[in-house]
Amino acid sequence: MDRRLPALGLAVMFSCGVVDAQDKPQPPSSSRTVYITAVDKTGAPIEDLAGTDFEIKEGGKAVEIVEAGLARNPLQIALIVDDNGTGLFRSGLARFVQRMQGHATMSLSSVVGQTQKLVDYTPDVELLFQGISTLNARPGTPDGGQLLEGISEAANDLRKREALRPVIIALTVGGEEHSTVTSDHVLDQLRQSGAALHVFSVESSALRSTVTATKPRDLLQENMHLSRVLGDGPKQSGGRHQSIVASTGILNGLQALASELTSQYRVIYNLPAGAKRSEKLNVAVKRKGVTVRAPAKLPI
Repeated sequence: MDRRLPALGLAVMFSCGVVDAQDKPQPPSSSRTVYITAVDKTGAPIEDLAGTDFEIKEGGKAVEIVEAGLARNPLQIALIVDDNGTGLFRSGLARFVQRMQGHATMSLSSVVGQTQKLVDYTPDVELLFQGISTLNARPGTPDGGQLLEGISEAANDLRKREALRPVIIALTVGGEEHSTVTSDHVLDQLRQSGAALHVFSVESSALRSTVTATKPRDLLQENMHLSRVLGDGPKQSGGRHQSIVASTGILNGLQALASELTSQYRVIYNLPAGAKRSEKLNVAVKRKGVTVRAPAKLPI
């Protein structure tokens, strides 16, 4: 492990373990569980909402809220780093991992041409720190990356694991995309996994140079597919896409996300009698000045 991490203030401060499950039993199969983020005008999480504050519709039909409260069961978080060998996200990621200790199991992958998993899902922050320590300055991929594959593989893996509270966090410096998957395919995989996609992208980045494409039309399509996933994926899954301009933006953005994830609501609801399941979900709250993030498309 790189011994410089503690010097950055990244030493582990707590040794609590990951909570194994929500205090209450899992809902029956006829119910649906969703995780909802609620923040005030400043972006600070709101933690005092009750079930009566939520207004939820599935397929346009109002649902019966059975239970609502702050989520206590652990998250399963896939961290995907597409930094072109710059090491730009290293410090912010380490702080995020430290902040999520005891709240999540996490994996770490790096996009170097193809996606390489550096650390499999674990609650052990020391293992994750060791993986993050390898994300220092190193040879980049000037001819582009395959971030779409990374998101696709993470969603598929989380679905196979039957993750109950899945999250994918993609950090990218941008640049050309060289991928064989389509945005429709990736967005469908994301929906089926139930994972919330959060994207942090470096604004107007020149950290990965562009190259002359041998097939400009194919390259344009690849970049359009990536742009659609990074834009529509967070909207459909209940995540967010944040553009950042400096390393401080990465650190602050990831810390704000950690606050949101550790303050989410777990809401269980039932459809009205005779209503069919739908992939469309609409979530609102009655309280003024509250912004909510929740999945707009559900697995069915």
